[in-house]
Amino acid sequence: MKRIFSVITPLLVLLQCVLLFPTCASYAQDSTKTPVDKEPPTGFIALFDGKTLDNWKGDPVYWSVENGCITGRSTAETPVPYSEYLVWQGEPVRDFTLLVDFCIVSGNSGIEYRAWKDEERNFGLNGYQADICPGDIMGILYGEALGEIIATRGQCAHFDAQGNKTIENFGDPNEIAKAIHMNGWNTYRIEARGNRFTEYINDVKTSELIDERPNAPKDGIFGLQIHPGPPMFFQFKNIFLKVIK
Repeated sequence: MKRIFSVITPLLVLLQCVLLFPTCASYAQDSTKTPVDKEPPTGFIALFDGKTLDNWKGDPVYWSVENGCITGRSTAETPVPYSEYLVWQGEPVRDFTLLVDFCIVSGNSGIEYRAWKDEERNFGLNGYQADICPGDIMGILYGEALGEIIATRGQCAHFDAQGNKTIENFGDPNEIAKAIHMNGWNTYRIEARGNRFTEYINDVKTSELIDERPNAPKDGIFGLQIHPGPPMFFQFKNIFLKVIK
């Protein structure tokens, strides 16, 4: 009897956990499932139609649409020579909120914003970047031609008009990371208001910048990055933009 009880007891505890906390099991499973196609929230427009790369330009060796997702892929046979982008072809935008579902299986990517074209690189961009790379880099605020790593996860950076940089820590990077599926699906929210830029993943603030430098871009376009390095694979969908007038 004692032996039977010892087997049943942990099963009952497990059953209680599933009944009391049903989201615990589904949370991990849902993070690996491709999100459903969503309608743009009120005030937003879709930048990706879910089927084609219309209004985007990039090297077709690396960019395609698979299973309703913008897909970036490099292989050992098709390495990326330098940081390239799938470039949005819309007009430059000043203040905005951008929502993007993303999943990175391997490699290094990012979402470029307030960006401008770098004519020295094919499909090259410069600008601010919401970084996408499993580990410590996920959620940082990077700057192509604007200072490289500007704010790590949990930091608010401030550049004054003379270019002097100060850092304020608003959160523990490891605690913030608990809200992120490093190899699953997440949602980036990027907000640009004047010279303040704030990045969120799954509604948790990851990094922030106040940029008063004279060369700080006042508007720009968007791009999705594929980074040089080992073979990479990542996807994006449900890309929605709200322009703030």
